Amino acid sequence: MRISITIPSWYTKTSEKEKAFTQYEVQIQLDEDHYTRKLRYSTFRDLHKKLSVKHKNLPFPHRRIVANNQHPRFIESRRVALEEFLCEVASLQPIPPGILWSFLDIDTSEIKKKNSKLPDMMMVKEQCLNPVPVSVIRGVCSGIRIPNTC
Repeated sequence: MRISITIPSWYTKTSEKEKAFTQYEVQIQLDEDHYTRKLRYSTFRDLHKKLSVKHKNLPFPHRRIVANNQHPRFIESRRVALEEFLCEVASLQPIPPGILWSFLDIDTSEIKKKNSKLPDMMMVKEQCLNPVPVSVIRGVCSGIRIPNTC
């Protein structure tokens, strides 16, 4: 089984009850099956917290790098860092059972029906479609500041 996870886009939403927030569109491909999820930063942060117990060095962007976390350049840099984070998570061998699938809200019983050889602890390798230089990811994760003049 082959898995591919990308975050091609993001959307800023506003509601009457909440401040503006960003949703990242996560696209998942498992062999011929395609899934799309819209997830907030806090959902990624929760996944990072769960995985940090055993995997201390997973790159992850800080909660807030600049005062305006709704600035398009900031959101785009975070999107890139979150996609790299998901690539790292998917490349863990073996992928922690249930954690990634729960995060992506994918019913593994459906996947297992299609692929009876699927083990409980899936051994798959993430294929990043748009690899980003590690130096860029490290910079975003360590807190690059965007000038207010952008």
